[in-house]
Amino acid sequence: MERAVVVRGRLSDPNHIDLDEPVSDICGAVEVTLRPVQELAVGSPTAVLHAMRALPDLEAGDVDELERMIEEGKLPTQSEGLFDREGV
Repeated sequence: MERAVVVRGRLSDPNHIDLDEPVSDICGAVEVTLRPVQELAVGSPTAVLHAMRALPDLEAGDVDELERMIEEGKLPTQSEGLFDREGV
């Protein structure tokens, strides 16, 4: 099965494309299809979907590491509020 990689970039001249990120999975001859990039309005449904599709593939260990870091970064909570203290 053929594999495709989608990478954005800019045409720097008629023969060169400056890619936004490196492509290391493919080498040798490639076929390039160009189309103008639609500028998306911030917060639009299309922009949100595009951002979600651009998320990296995660492994199970990545999620475990994130949860560990969240737990490690938690600060202790106080059950007493600022206005519960007398004389404040």
